[in-house]
Amino acid sequence: MADHQRVMLRAADGHDIPLQIWRPDGNPTRALQIVHGLGEHAGRYQRFAEAAAARGMVVYCHDHRGHGEHADQHGYFAGKNGWATVVADVHAVFREIREQYPDLPVVLLGHSMGSYISQSFLMRNSPEVAALILSASTWPSRIKLAFARVLARFESWRLDGHRSSKLLDSLGFASFNKPFRPARTELDWLTRDAAEVDKYIADPLCGGPYTTSLWLDLTAGLAEITSDTALRRIDASLPILITGGEADPVGGDKGMTKLLRHYAQTGHQRLRVKIYPDARHEMLNETNRDEVSGDWLDWIEATSRSARSG
Repeated sequence: MADHQRVMLRAADGHDIPLQIWRPDGNPTRALQIVHGLGEHAGRYQRFAEAAAARGMVVYCHDHRGHGEHADQHGYFAGKNGWATVVADVHAVFREIREQYPDLPVVLLGHSMGSYISQSFLMRNSPEVAALILSASTWPSRIKLAFARVLARFESWRLDGHRSSKLLDSLGFASFNKPFRPARTELDWLTRDAAEVDKYIADPLCGGPYTTSLWLDLTAGLAEITSDTALRRIDASLPILITGGEADPVGGDKGMTKLLRHYAQTGHQRLRVKIYPDARHEMLNETNRDEVSGDWLDWIEATSRSARSG
């Protein structure tokens, strides 16, 4: 059983970042920093974190602003510069790992929205990470992003940034369940495991609604990272695993393949893609999650063995 600790890490602006840490028995061989997705929290990664700790890794995962039990307002990042603020929190956690374990290779794992935040973090800061896992990620359409940003800007003006917009929430998720009709719930797109879907629905810390300012921040962040110029700011020698479910409506086979192609054409040399047939959005909660966990941890061990420790 991993040693599990909850702490508060002070951000530069005085915000307390809720941070969970899982430590292995004995000295860790690697550090894994997890960046979670939209509408969830760090506690949902306990099963995977314990599996990583059993293989000698120390795992860090924090709650984004507007997420988790300590959120001032759920679904809300900040009054201004929300995207930069959540990216800065990732950097604060990374610095804490570096301070506590200066000699360990640090692997970054971002899921869904966390994959976009992770890439933005790497583009803005060029940290010395040993490897990057992008889970349930995609390459968005810049035309659709531009439209979404205009709409988010209008709704934020109309409703105030602290309020939610049924229109934005609907557009953000409306099409995700369509491939799985007739569906048992509105969230069948998350995973084929009905028990895990029910667990998400029953969790008061999961799901929306999301504020108009969060949608504005998120669309701005996506626009920031979705260009070949932006990708070139990420070290071309960094090992990158792009992975997720074939049937994931967020990106799936098509979106992940497109993301892989853009990384390849921007000179990134150590790329791997692992797409799981018929699987959906949350691979760590899928019916084949043990296979997925094993694959990801095997890849971390194989790639970080010869990677720089920073």
